[in-house]
Amino acid sequence: MSGKTALIVGATGLVGRELLNVLLENDHYSKILILGRSSPGVKDNRIEELLINFDDLANYKDQITANDYYCCIGTTMEMAKSKEAFYRVDFTYTLELAKMSMEDSQCDQFHMVSSYGANAQSGLFYNAVKGQVEDALKELNIRALHIFQPSLLLGYRQHFRLWEEIAKIASGVLSFFIIGSRLKFWAIEGSEVAKSMFYVALSGETGLHVHKPLEMKRIARTKEYKGDNSVTADV
Repeated sequence: MSGKTALIVGATGLVGRELLNVLLENDHYSKILILGRSSPGVKDNRIEELLINFDDLANYKDQITANDYYCCIGTTMEMAKSKEAFYRVDFTYTLELAKMSMEDSQCDQFHMVSSYGANAQSGLFYNAVKGQVEDALKELNIRALHIFQPSLLLGYRQHFRLWEEIAKIASGVLSFFIIGSRLKFWAIEGSEVAKSMFYVALSGETGLHVHKPLEMKRIARTKEYKGDNSVTADV
């Protein structure tokens, strides 16, 4: 083991849970710190859990330190119940965590799950908030910032999402008719996103990088990231 520590925020969600599995299957990290409201219920001697109220995130600053930060938090309007609550989870908490990572002398890189179509000027509230938080993170000039933009996410979720389930069914049907670059807009497994995050982290690449669905699929399949972003041309 490298003696490094990984921090996963949102380990009970689809991508966060898959990422935890990926990290446990590898010995790159000697410690995996899980930050969240509830426990993912996974037992391993490398796991340390810190259950918190994210509204009081700053109060836990002295207990949070890691080499690699993985931010996988996110919600839906159905779960948040209001635009204000949604914004607080997807924007405020993410930005606060990123700022804390910059103050953490041990932190080497920050990885964040966003969404394909993220655009601060979008007329869609979801896409607009995702775009706004991406822009805010970019302004921080983090030494190594990797933003992952999955399209429709496939995989088990604890909370039922009606429109995603409908989209998954449509994906299975329409995939027969989708070819070429149009694939970039379609589904990606949560496990593929998680694997791509891990292999990108292994590269230690610095700077700002935005990873699109086709690139994430390639990284997950080949288990390597060359750092050339050659496939991110699928924008």
